[in-house]
Amino acid sequence: MLCSARVACRVKAFSREFVRDLRALPRGLWVLVGGQFINKFGSFVMPFLTLYLAGRGLGAGQVASILAAISVGHLIAPFVSGYLTDAIGRRDTIVLSLAGGAVSILGIYFAGSYTQIVVVATVYGFLSSMFPPPANALISDLVPPELRVTAFALLRLAINAGFAAGPAVAGVLFTRAPMLIFIGDAVTTLIFAALAWFYLPHGLRTVDGRVTSLRVVARSWVEATADMARNTPYVQLLVATLFMSMAFQQVFTVLALDATARGLDPVAYGLLMGSNGVFIALFELPLSQWIKRFDPRCVLRVGYVMIALGCAAFALARTFPQFVAAMALFTFGEMLALPVASGYGSQLAPARFRGRYFGWSSVVWSVAGMAGSTGVWFYGTVGEVWWVWSGAVAALGAVVMWPRLRARAAPGEVWVEPAK
Repeated sequence: MLCSARVACRVKAFSREFVRDLRALPRGLWVLVGGQFINKFGSFVMPFLTLYLAGRGLGAGQVASILAAISVGHLIAPFVSGYLTDAIGRRDTIVLSLAGGAVSILGIYFAGSYTQIVVVATVYGFLSSMFPPPANALISDLVPPELRVTAFALLRLAINAGFAAGPAVAGVLFTRAPMLIFIGDAVTTLIFAALAWFYLPHGLRTVDGRVTSLRVVARSWVEATADMARNTPYVQLLVATLFMSMAFQQVFTVLALDATARGLDPVAYGLLMGSNGVFIALFELPLSQWIKRFDPRCVLRVGYVMIALGCAAFALARTFPQFVAAMALFTFGEMLALPVASGYGSQLAPARFRGRYFGWSSVVWSVAGMAGSTGVWFYGTVGEVWWVWSGAVAALGAVVMWPRLRARAAPGEVWVEPAK
């Protein structure tokens, strides 16, 4: 009886703290949250892109090269976006990314040849990948350090709540007319662009936006990169993220081909991908509230290991419930690792270089996407055992995070070690 009362008391205290933290979050964050929910609900194309391209008669090598083209755009974008984030403001860079991404996703559908698809896919990858650096920098501008893990988890909740329903709807639309998923994707992205334009603040501007020559841009990147190179915990985080994200990308590229090859139809595959969002919508926010009391480096190690195990589990899946079980393991690792990595990275990044620091983080994800796109080819060569190799790569991220490096506080902020 006494034990039950203590548990109830702790749950009540946890709930009060949780509600208090949510109320303390600024309006700009809630605009991002609402916009991302709409946008990700309408992210119909990417989960079905490999199936769509294969349906147009393209071979595995051509599909892989188109995914690689998107990743090339991803790789270039952060160097432009990171600078624009600090120069013209977070909001304007966000709007540019969203509006351009909406137009270019339609371009992929209307492209008439393989060569045209590659070109438009590169443009789409570039424009759509301009979004993370300004969004992450704006959150870091607006939200105090102690609330950032919760803020990033809330944003991911919005993303994945939309993504929970989106792929299932996309599966229905795809079976009726592939064009519908492209139109729906573009319209929802434009809605978010309008919300951002009217309701988001500009955020910090730490570079003179009036001077935009290539020499000025290059000099600003050299300065920021030199600072980052001295910030060894941030470099450690980037290297660990690189290994984890190479495996992470396989779930959103190879899994479509693998799951359907093992008997899942497009609707079942859409439900499988939607389960990722369901798990996150139900568990990530309270989980992030609980784990923020632990050392983020320890949380990242556990999360990366769970992602590794989840990837490896896909090699064993044969039925829809087994695929969902593997997805659950993968997703719980994602819930541990990704918001904590964003919050930890925001504490390590000094305010004056924040856009370019997050730009480097996006570069890492882009490099992983390029490497990950080759997974389509490897899967076509070695089959389902590719998931075991993917899991091994993700586990390397946990190994990289093992050394304990002293975090350097950003200017104007105090690094607070988690409670033991």
